[in-house]
Amino acid sequence: MKKLLSFVMIFAIVLCSVSVVFAQDEYSFDLQYTGTIVKNVEKDAVVLLTGVNGTPHTSVQIKVDITGPATPKILATDSAGTEYDIAQLGYWGPPSGFQVGGDFVNRTPIKATFIEEGSYTIKLSLVDLANGNAVITTKTFDIEVYEDVPGGNVVSNVIDNAVVEGNTLEELPKTGTSVVEYVMYIIAIVLIISIIGMYINRKRVNG
Repeated sequence: MKKLLSFVMIFAIVLCSVSVVFAQDEYSFDLQYTGTIVKNVEKDAVVLLTGVNGTPHTSVQIKVDITGPATPKILATDSAGTEYDIAQLGYWGPPSGFQVGGDFVNRTPIKATFIEEGSYTIKLSLVDLANGNAVITTKTFDIEVYEDVPGGNVVSNVIDNAVVEGNTLEELPKTGTSVVEYVMYIIAIVLIISIIGMYINRKRVNG
């Protein structure tokens, strides 16, 4: 009975370990730009939404919250060619939302103009419209805007996005099981089979 209990405990630990690995995936934001941000000078940037083993959601939006000395102008263009000021709207995405799930990287170019210098905070939140605007993931970016280009001071917030050419947030990302997920399932199955085999062999030896 004690051996059986030990086997059950080990089995549960293995399953929990696999679940924790998958739970660490899901969705995340990043902001990409180069150089110093200067007052009244338009800055090109890119917002990245990444999904890794993301739980499917049929209707989401990106909520945009900005705090600072003044409200900037942040322009984004949808797939129909219509330009929106998402700082004024407070969100990005169709009114009915868009779908996410699985593994993907969505790239949305933006043009930002700050009319006052100072420190700003931009908070991006992925919310589920079908679930009372429940927050799926959120990230805050601290932005410093200068009166003029400071000598020798170059701010850079660049990430490697070589795999995300041509996507926008209104495109439907791919869904399904990733290669990493398959590998983790195989490892979990092998561990479980090994533990069962050890238990059976030990039981035979002990008679």
